[in-house]
Amino acid sequence: MPTIVFDFDGTIADTLSVVIKIANRFADDYGYHKIPLSDLPKLREKKPSAILRHLGISIFRLPIVARKIRFEMNKEIVHLQAAVNLRNTLVVLKESGCILGILTTNSRENVMAFLKNNNLELFDFVYSGRAVFGKSRLLKKLMKAKTIPHNDPIYVGDEIRDIEAAKKAGIKVIGVSWGYNTRNALQKAHPDHIVERPEELQKIILNQN
Repeated sequence: MPTIVFDFDGTIADTLSVVIKIANRFADDYGYHKIPLSDLPKLREKKPSAILRHLGISIFRLPIVARKIRFEMNKEIVHLQAAVNLRNTLVVLKESGCILGILTTNSRENVMAFLKNNNLELFDFVYSGRAVFGKSRLLKKLMKAKTIPHNDPIYVGDEIRDIEAAKKAGIKVIGVSWGYNTRNALQKAHPDHIVERPEELQKIILNQN
């Protein structure tokens, strides 16, 4: 059975509303546009680069803004709710022999606290790292660190950049439509599969083995 590596923000944890709240809080300080809720459907169709243009965040200021938002997010993670009810699907996958992991840029301690608070302590590992040079390099580092066979893992994510990163890393990828990007936006990045409900996830993974 394969190793299933889950993205954290948006895929497991419902972080979107918190990210928007934090981003809006610092908009005036860093000189970019606030995000009204009415813009959310439109933004969920866009790539990160297009979102930055929409908000007016320059590439030079991005590292500072991202670091500030991530710092504030780490304070909130333990209090977040799950994006969807993944528990039953995780139990089925684990009982079927899959190795379950999380790849995140959040602090490992905070992710572990979130999992405990949401009764999701079913993962075999949580790999935390900085995606300074892109998520594909982080995925490759994970595969090397965990000695996961290159053709074995499946990455599960909710963003266009998750799909692009998995493709660059040479691993299969499943997009989930309940997170940051819509099904339509994910489809344009050509993942191996797209699911709208956790139950679909387990069917795809278990049927290919």
